[in-house]
This record gives sequence, structure tokens and C-alpha cells, in this order.
Amino acid sequence: MEEVLKLKIPASTANLGVGFDSIGMALDKYLYMSIRRIEGRDWEFLYYSPELESLPKDESNYIYKVAQEVAQKFNVTLPCLQIEMRSDIPLARGLCSSASALVGALYIANYFGNIQLSQYELLQLATEIEGHPDNVAPTIYGGLISGYYNPDTKVTDVARIDVPKVDIIITIPPYELKTEDSRNALPETFSHKAAVQNSAISNTMICALIQHKYKLAGKMMEQDGFHEPYRQHLIPEFEQVRQISREHDAYATVISGAGPTILTLSPREYSGELVRTLRDKVTNCISELVTINEVGVIDEVVYQKS
Repeated sequence: MEEVLKLKIPASTANLGVGFDSIGMALDKYLYMSIRRIEGRDWEFLYYSPELESLPKDESNYIYKVAQEVAQKFNVTLPCLQIEMRSDIPLARGLCSSASALVGALYIANYFGNIQLSQYELLQLATEIEGHPDNVAPTIYGGLISGYYNPDTKVTDVARIDVPKVDIIITIPPYELKTEDSRNALPETFSHKAAVQNSAISNTMICALIQHKYKLAGKMMEQDGFHEPYRQHLIPEFEQVRQISREHDAYATVISGAGPTILTLSPREYSGELVRTLRDKVTNCISELVTINEVGVIDEVVYQKS
């Protein structure tokens, strides 16, 4: 019998407007991985969806590099592996396919290296590599999570927020937007006045979400000053999507992560009509309803005939 590790890893959306680099939510789009030991010296990567075909299949593969980095950190040697991958998470679109791959690599190293990492330790490792917890925390745990990574102590602390009772619509443009390019659009510094203002907006948004006051939360989300004003010009469809969403009484329309995907929070009774309107009027993009993933990574070991 052959031992196979199967992983189902959710996508995530970060920021929710004002929660820059600190708030994220897991979504029901997934990276699927099936991993088994093989004979030989080189890992094999088999891709079963067009989204992944541009990725390397040698030791420059991000999953390979992260898995080996973790193995070295814990002084273990990983066997040669074959990794089959399928994904419905678009690359470089603001749904953090890279965080899903990173988390997958950690689970691979943990299982095949028999490291026995706890979920908390997986989060610490992921955040240390990623630099902030906004994507990796909800990918691991599921749901809506706020977190802070202290670069001095290298400790990440997170808090879960009740999943909002709203429908989520994502509008995905046909072009990629690299995180590096999106970050280069941001200012190097903020004035004290601007920092206080945006902190107040963010704090109010969190409290509104906790109290399930979605109109107030949405109002705060759309007043972000940390990143959206500097990135919106990179997404030509953004203003049109926001205007259409407002006409359908959506709570908020924001940039998902670094973009270009656009995220809309809608009352459940209006979401179907809204997504159909977006499809009709913003024809160069893919608009779809997605649900919030509440469980995070699903890992399972199965035994197959070799």
C-alpha cells in the first residue's frame, strides 16, 4: 500500500479595506495537492490545471524551496516526493495563491519530515516567511482573522472574528498584478495625523464587524487611506464595480489583497442580482459568488494500491 498525503488549502483575501497587512478571510477557492514518496533524487511536480502551468517543476519551485527550508530548520531530511497539484485560485490576482502554496509546503515538510508541528507553530513559521499574518492565518485556521507579527520577537498573535453573515462577490480582471508592483505604488511614510485617522477607521471597522453592523463596517472599509487610494489606478474596473455594487445596496467594495481582484460584501438578498449585473456590465472580468471558508486546511492521509 502507498501512503498519500492529500491537502485542500483555501484561498484568502486580505485587508478588507482598512485592515492593511493584518486582516484576512479564507475563501472557498482551493489549491488541491496529492503528495507521495517516490524513488530517485528529484522531486516531481505534476500540474492538472492551466493556472499552474507557468510554475517551475525543478528545485526553483517555491513549494520545494520552502519545504527544504523548514526541513533544514528542524534538522530532518525529506524523501523524494511527487506532488500533484490542481488549483482554482488564480495566480497574481489578490487571492494569495502564494500563501496557499506556502502553507502547503509547511504541511508537506511537517508530515514527511515527521516534525510534529502544532497548528500554532505552523502559523509562526508561515508568518516568519511571509512577513505578516493576513493571508496565512485564515488559510491555516479558516474564517476571518486579525493578527500581528512582531519582527523583533518573531511571534505572531491572532484573534478570530465571527464570520460575517454576508455574501461575498469577487470580480477577477483578466490581467495579473504582481504584489511587488502593487506595493511600489504605496507611500514610504505617513504623517502622524494620517496614521491616527486610519487607525481609528480600522478600529471602528473591526468593532462594527464584531457587532454585525455591516453597513457601518462597509462605510469604514471604503474610507481606507493606507493603500487603496494609491492602488485603485492600477485596476481600471474598480470604480465601475464599486458604483454598480452601490446601486445594488452592497455594504462595501474593496481591493482584495494587493489586487487586481475586487471584493464586494453584499446583503444575501441582493447578491445574486448583483453578480449577474456585474457579469453583464463588466464583461472583461469574471464575477462570481464565493463563500467564506471556516475550517482552513484539510489534510488527510490515504492508502492506495501502488
